[in-house]
Amino acid sequence: MPANGFENIEVIDPFVEKGWSPRIQLTLASHEEVDDLERQVGRFPLGYREYVTTLGRGEYCSYIRVQMPSEILEGYVDYRRSLDEHWFWEMSEELISKETATESVNFASTIDGNSLLFHPDTPEQVFVLPRNDDCGYIVGADLYQMIDWLCVSRQHPTGVVGETHTERYFVPYNELAYEHGLIRPAKYS
Repeated sequence: MPANGFENIEVIDPFVEKGWSPRIQLTLASHEEVDDLERQVGRFPLGYREYVTTLGRGEYCSYIRVQMPSEILEGYVDYRRSLDEHWFWEMSEELISKETATESVNFASTIDGNSLLFHPDTPEQVFVLPRNDDCGYIVGADLYQMIDWLCVSRQHPTGVVGETHTERYFVPYNELAYEHGLIRPAKYS
């Protein structure tokens, strides 16, 4: 469970399991990259630094993708513009207004297209804007709570958000995914 950190999360590479890749390799961010990101964008939710410097690029439970600092910086302005043009979460206006959302930082997503964001002035409030729902939700005060919230499937009056995971694991990025597609670990398929 992430509430205690990420150092004890099982890391599994399905390409290594299949013998297609010789060893597990993590693509990590450095503390300097996170420092630079925070200088340019603002404070990040608690747990972000630990996640990208401990687990790095990949998928948590084959479901959640936390962006690396370089990915956030590259897509920061375009995401805000896109959100402004395609805003449809009107039922969330009391929770997160369009103005607040377009000033926010998209720092993670789920494989089914849900966006996770926070406002730099309030990084202790993480939101999800579901792809198939016109209502956004507060999913926690930090990255640990966000992951716990998303790893449980929730039925809401306006749709389903999250995906139930009883076991927690991390699948690191592997270039073979471009050629063979994403593969879930055999143990969790």
